[in-house]
Amino acid sequence: MHPALDQLSDRLLIQCRLSHAAAAARIADEHDTGLVLTGSSPEPTVRYLRDQGFDRPILCDADRYSGTRRISAGKGIRPAWCRRQHDLGLTALTDSGYLATRNWTGLRTILRAAARQPEPTIAMLPLAARWFATPSVCDALARVINGQHVPVALAIEHRSDPFGAQYVLRGFLRLLDAIAVPVLLLRCDVSALGALCHGAHAAAIGTVSALRHFYPITVGGGPPPPRVSAFVTPLLSYHRLDTCERVVAGTPELHQLWPCDCPACHGATPAQLSTTEDPPVATTEHSLHAQLRLRAELLRHTGEQGLSAWHEACSHALFVHDQVAETTTRWLAPANLRTWYAVTRDPLPHRTGIPRQPGRRAARTPRPLG
Repeated sequence: MHPALDQLSDRLLIQCRLSHAAAAARIADEHDTGLVLTGSSPEPTVRYLRDQGFDRPILCDADRYSGTRRISAGKGIRPAWCRRQHDLGLTALTDSGYLATRNWTGLRTILRAAARQPEPTIAMLPLAARWFATPSVCDALARVINGQHVPVALAIEHRSDPFGAQYVLRGFLRLLDAIAVPVLLLRCDVSALGALCHGAHAAAIGTVSALRHFYPITVGGGPPPPRVSAFVTPLLSYHRLDTCERVVAGTPELHQLWPCDCPACHGATPAQLSTTEDPPVATTEHSLHAQLRLRAELLRHTGEQGLSAWHEACSHALFVHDQVAETTTRWLAPANLRTWYAVTRDPLPHRTGIPRQPGRRAARTPRPLG
């Protein structure tokens, strides 16, 4: 493996727009991780970061695969884009187009072109979710990838969260097991941690919702409007600040769970980020610190212990969601946590210390929040 790829191993990267790179780099530096810069002209930003002493890994995502003007994978890649990244001393990430389901020609076009580029180069594969629909398609996808011996970075298109669909998670884990080259997962949220625990070479969490998802093009619509949401570690999920306020106020018996000692919260609860000078900035900083700290905790474990740690983290979060649902109307645990818990198994089921997910409880009428 090329030494530059070694530097990415087990890292939870921060994916951000070029305009947010300086702030993201400060947090990445504190947690010894790297960045995925999203934009078509990254050179000035990369040079600025290097001049400021940021020496962690940087990948550049041209993002030609998303939005209404996205290109198809059949357009291939631009060698000049890879050369620009190599000239900066970076590992090149191809500027691939969108891979619609079973676009085998487009897939081979990307991989063959990536294989012709100087090392280190990673083939970007922006995949429709239905690539993971059946074991036979997943296995064929793995064979094609293995045939070119090129590391790959995946982004998975879905109208909400690809890891909220069991078929996607099953297919993704099957692919991880079958692929013999490093696999990165980009444009993700907390499921990036699950991917790392299950063997992904690296994964990236987005600083904003648009970079934690890869939405399909829809007629007369689009991705949901941006909103300020904070990552709540005990729940392993993002919630609007007003929702955080309701949860904290409505669960006094869980008061010990909500305070956060990250540099943005200083021991307060995420709900209180709304009172900061710049709530969107403070909320982003909190969410990144919280997930990178969680990554450090989970990745202390390896092999079966790592799988068990992630499974029990999901179990504990679902347990807390169940408790919140008793006092909060119309509360549902996130689909991705339910899917991770249902699809995966704890290889060390006799560990203790985290409550196991309870069985179905009798329905009860939620009390109004005071």
